Amino acid sequence: MFTNILRRACNSVGQMMITREAHAFNRDVLKTKVRCHFPKPREVKRINVHGWDVRMATEGGRRTLMRRILKGRYVLAH
Repeated sequence: MFTNILRRACNSVGQMMITREAHAFNRDVLKTKVRCHFPKPREVKRINVHGWDVRMATEGGRRTLMRRILKGRYVLAH
């Protein structure tokens, strides 16, 4: 609804505005809470094994994130 109003306003001025919906795995949309971590060896290992970037790197990791999104988890990855 709002995008249609915005698009009409931009078309009346003569400019074309391109809008796109947020991707399902967009970090800005999904990661609402970032866990605080300290530079301890175990913390670094936990993030390197279970972190957001590692999950996004593989198909199975993306599947894991999607399961957590659909289940409604507040924290998706470390």
